[in-house]
Amino acid sequence: MALAWGALAISSGALLSPQTLIAARVEGFAARKKIAALPSGPVAYLDEGEGPPLVLLHGCPFSAVEWEPVLQTFSQHFRVIAPDLRGLGDTPVRLDDDYRLPTDVTMVRELLASLGVTQASFVAHDHGAAVLQLLTAEAPQLVDRAVISNAEAYDAWPSAPELPYLRLIVNPVTSPIAYLALQLEAVRREVFSIAVFDQATLSSTLLAEFTEPHVATPARWQRLRRFYRWQLDPEHQTLTLAAVPALRRFDRPVLLIWGARDTNFDTQVASRLAHDLSGTQGIVLLNHSSHLPMVEQPVEFARAASDFLTRGSVSTEAVAALAKSRGLR
Repeated sequence: MALAWGALAISSGALLSPQTLIAARVEGFAARKKIAALPSGPVAYLDEGEGPPLVLLHGCPFSAVEWEPVLQTFSQHFRVIAPDLRGLGDTPVRLDDDYRLPTDVTMVRELLASLGVTQASFVAHDHGAAVLQLLTAEAPQLVDRAVISNAEAYDAWPSAPELPYLRLIVNPVTSPIAYLALQLEAVRREVFSIAVFDQATLSSTLLAEFTEPHVATPARWQRLRRFYRWQLDPEHQTLTLAAVPALRRFDRPVLLIWGARDTNFDTQVASRLAHDLSGTQGIVLLNHSSHLPMVEQPVEFARAASDFLTRGSVSTEAVAALAKSRGLR
């Protein structure tokens, strides 16, 4: 058994050099991405559509592919810029690179500068929403208006449902076994079931798009382990809590769109953000969605976000939900 485990550990990249490079993929959805050479390192990103710039910041452990169900709608109104965050998706990195939130803030600033964008609207989810929170502290002038969805916030992340999986992946004993298990669709389905309300949402294609960026090569698996070690780092987790004073100073228009069935970051997180973000105009609760409302209810998500970003329009239900969360009548 020890020999078998040792062979599996080697096959999952346990002995790879820290200088190992992880290159971008070129198949499937990844083929739509461009690579920008930035001062802090390369980044893979989508650049589609025409109009005012709209930056989409995805969650963890996802990539820009999570926005695919709403891309067509957004690209009819905006120039959509959707990067893969450091340590995720197809952004090229070395294993010993820094994948923490501040490096993503730097990446976003550099990417927009390289594209000649001085201000943009943002739609940010989960880990991407944490990046946006830090961006409001460091460069609030870049943000015209924002949509925030099911966000990592305060010091309440990682979430309780995902913690067992993170620990299995990071632990050097169980990590090789997790790597092998995630080659199986049944295991992938079980892992990602915590992100959706309707399990039928998890098609084989979607599961592959979510998982392959992490298991396609041993180096990618080791990259995920490094990313998750920082997710479990208490000092890293407090960065969003430290950003709260900046959130309270940020007065640009904000709409919260929340998968109301989320067991990772529930609607109490939305209520707390609505309190701290004075520019919040409403809370859109999507009752047939969990952590991925842009995937489970793409029509409703895209409509609410587009109406807000193009016309400042917010539904009466969203205004009422905001008033309720603030204890107003």
